[in-house]
Amino acid sequence: TAHNGHVKGATFLANNNFFVSVGDDQHLKMWDRRMNKELRVVRMSQTINGMQLKEDVVTISHGSTVALYDITTFELLRSHTLPCIVNSASLHCDKQHYVCGGDDFKVYKVAIETGQIMESYKKHFGSIHCVAYSPDGEVYATGSEDGTIRLWQDVVGH
Repeated sequence: TAHNGHVKGATFLANNNFFVSVGDDQHLKMWDRRMNKELRVVRMSQTINGMQLKEDVVTISHGSTVALYDITTFELLRSHTLPCIVNSASLHCDKQHYVCGGDDFKVYKVAIETGQIMESYKKHFGSIHCVAYSPDGEVYATGSEDGTIRLWQDVVGH
């Protein structure tokens, strides 16, 4: 079986022969679709809320933690604890920071190296369930249970 419980996300890697998945069972798994076989697995400490892949880094939100893993080795690159349950996180294309959102209605911009919150904004009136950067990294979008999607400039004024 793939996961015990709900599957929260799945995405193919660049070569299309491998994909990763996450589920309610707190597992990040890598699969070989040709062999129909599980290759690697990492267990998170809390239920996984979201996953996004950017080149060779997978960003996992679980509980109040955002974890970044090297997708080829499954090595933990960084892990940061935020002040709320995090539902979604998206890595910027320069891999220097990410944005995330969760149950406190705020979006956070976090430095990868230090885990420092660089900025935070509260413009939604419900939990943020999805966050995604544009391919060029100039804008990111947040979606909330309040029914709105908001667009944000990564660097205000640009």
